[in-house]
Amino acid sequence: MSGHILIVENEDDIADVMRRYLEFEGYSITCAVSCEAGRAVCAAEQPDLIVLDWHLPDMEGDEWAEELRANRATADIPIIMMTGGYPTPNLILQLRASHIPLLIKPFSLNQLVESIKLMTAREQVLGAA
Repeated sequence: MSGHILIVENEDDIADVMRRYLEFEGYSITCAVSCEAGRAVCAAEQPDLIVLDWHLPDMEGDEWAEELRANRATADIPIIMMTGGYPTPNLILQLRASHIPLLIKPFSLNQLVESIKLMTAREQVLGAA
């Protein structure tokens, strides 16, 4: 397994645990603490997938996901949203419409890996069509 994953999470301990586990699984990981930092990562080296927290210091993750989708250079990057809060019905509808899965914290690291595998397999199938 390989691929470059960007984790956008402002809680260092959560990001570090995810990073270490995903590196063990064979992924290359970059962590960012805000959407602004995530933008810089995407500009420097486009990730194969983004694991994005909903609540971030500079903007909500769903807002940045919309921005990513509107940009031709980042529109096709698969996104997995995560939150420790209670998702609003509007967020759930928005994510479903955008085909973005939502993980509710605390989730298992195995669940994260399975979500990554599903998203990357889905993108490979869509890319082949």
